[in-house]
Amino acid sequence: MRRTATILGTTLAVVLAFAPPALASHGGNSGHRPDNTSQDVESNYLTTNGKAAVAHGRAQLDRTDITTSVGGSDIHVYDKSYTASWYGQETCTDTNWWNGRCDHFDVKFNTRTMTGYGVSYWRSLGCHEFGHTGALKHRYHSTDGNDNSCMRDDIWPLYYDTHDIDAINDNV
Repeated sequence: MRRTATILGTTLAVVLAFAPPALASHGGNSGHRPDNTSQDVESNYLTTNGKAAVAHGRAQLDRTDITTSVGGSDIHVYDKSYTASWYGQETCTDTNWWNGRCDHFDVKFNTRTMTGYGVSYWRSLGCHEFGHTGALKHRYHSTDGNDNSCMRDDIWPLYYDTHDIDAINDNV
C-alpha cells in the first residue's frame, strides 16, 4: 500500500512538473504559444499598409511580457493578394523540439480582401494576427463585452485589452 502511494505521488509530481500551463480562454482557433519572450520580426517586401500593420502589431506585443525586435528567426510577415477569403492569417510553421512551443510563425495579410480598407483597419489586423503569435485565440462579444479587443474577428478595435495582455503574460 505504501509503495503504491509512493509511485502515485511520484507519477503525479512528474506529470505536474512537465505539464504545460492552460491557455487563457478566448474561444475560436489558433493560440500557438511562442517558445520564448523575445520575438524577432522579419517583414518581407510589405506594402505601406502592411508595414503599418506590423509596426502596430509589434507595439501591441511590446505592451506584454513579449519583446519584439527586427530580425528573421521568429515571426515572418508577408502581404500579397491571396485567393483565399481571409483578411489575415497566422500559422506556426516550426515547433521547438525542447518545449513543444512555436519557434517560427508566418503572418500573412491578404491585400486582395483588404483592398479599400484604411490604415486603421490594417493596424487592427496587425494587432489581431500578432496576438495569435502571443497565444491569443479569437474573442467574441460574450468574452469581450465592452467590444475593445483587437482579438475580435467581427469588429476592428486597435488594441489588446487588459484581458488579452494578462492572457499573453500567463502563457509565455
